[in-house]
Order: sequence, then structure tokens, then C-alpha cells
Amino acid sequence: MIPKNTPAARAALKINYAMKEIVRPALKRQYSDTSYVPKHVVGIDTSDLFIARTGVRGANDLVWVGRAANYAAKLATLPETYSSHIMADVYNGMRDDVKVSSDGRARWVPLAWTEFDNSRTYGSTWWWSIS
Repeated sequence: MIPKNTPAARAALKINYAMKEIVRPALKRQYSDTSYVPKHVVGIDTSDLFIARTGVRGANDLVWVGRAANYAAKLATLPETYSSHIMADVYNGMRDDVKVSSDGRARWVPLAWTEFDNSRTYGSTWWWSIS
């Protein structure tokens, strides 16, 4: 069985691939005279979540409450130095092939999240091909 954090981390790397290899080139082809370059950051954490339906009848939505939703949203606001940020719990719970490339290079760099008591996070600029 694949640990649940593995597909989440792989999805973050695939989003980076899509941005670099699909979205940016398509934008450049469509709008060749613009200097705009779209950027993104994906944040991932893992924890128990509470899901509630909120709002008025006919105009309601699901709200996700818990550490994972909170931290993932905050990680996604970090500077674009790394396109993907994950908490240590995610890193520790994923397969080695997502942590290290086939030639032995680390895909994730250990970081200290200074805004949250130097919590251990990991950042990555790698991408995973969509195929």
C-alpha cells in the first residue's frame, strides 16, 4: 500500500511540471508580448480534519478545519524560492522514490519555518512528469 503522503507530494511536483512545461509556454505563445510569468507555491501538511457544511440554504460550501488545512494554506504563501513546501510529517510519511531521484539526488531540501518556531519543513523545485 502506498502511504497517503506519497501521492500528495507527487501531485505537488506534477503541478510544478504543469506550470513549467504547459501553462507558461502556452501563455507565452498566446501572449508573446507580455513579460508576465505566472508563479505558484504548493503547501502540504497532514493531520486529522473536521469538515463542516456552512452557509445558507442553496448557497453553502464545505469548510475544512484543522492543522493540515491551516498549515498547508500558510505554506502556500511562502516566497517562490521553492515551488513546493511540505511539513516534516508529510516528508517522513512518504516513499523514498519521492524523496530521492533515481540518480540519488535529494528532491527535497530541509528548511526551518521561522514563522512557526522553526518547525521542520521541506522545499522542492523538482517536477514530476505528467504521463
